[in-house]
Amino acid sequence: MKILVAYASAHGSTKEMAQFMGRVLSTYSAEVTVANVTDITNIEPYDVYVLGSAIHASLWLQDMCTFVDRFEASLVEKPMFFWVSCIRALEDDGRKHALKYYFDYKTLEAFNVREVAVFTGKLDSASITRQEQWFLAANYDGRIAPGNLRNDHRDWQAIATWANEIAKNLELTPMF
Repeated sequence: MKILVAYASAHGSTKEMAQFMGRVLSTYSAEVTVANVTDITNIEPYDVYVLGSAIHASLWLQDMCTFVDRFEASLVEKPMFFWVSCIRALEDDGRKHALKYYFDYKTLEAFNVREVAVFTGKLDSASITRQEQWFLAANYDGRIAPGNLRNDHRDWQAIATWANEIAKNLELTPMF
């Protein structure tokens, strides 16, 4: 089975998460390719798609939207798993909020999406633009001290668990 793990990443955090998922999925009886959506020219050789996007301004990154539009006819043909990475998931109701507002379920229903997931990301204030800082400040709910947001909040165990669940869903066997 050939699996494509495709990502849209603004500052590299989502890319690293996709690479990690790819390594986990590679321990199963599958051939895994991890790639930035902007570098993908053909998705036909793959049997499964695992797509992930960072969330900025409450939206998927434009590169992911363009990828989905570009390959829509092929994406509906095969199983898909979709995840997002966002700092909002740190809030008490953040994951619930992300599941409700960051996935266009009407669009995803048109695809063969088996599961969606939300993961917290990494925030390095030195690497984000003024506009991104302003948007974060405008949407900050005040329950977490701002200095605590500027860290790596990725839960690698949760990411590994989800990747293993994908393998189980696809009935892949471990290669160890």
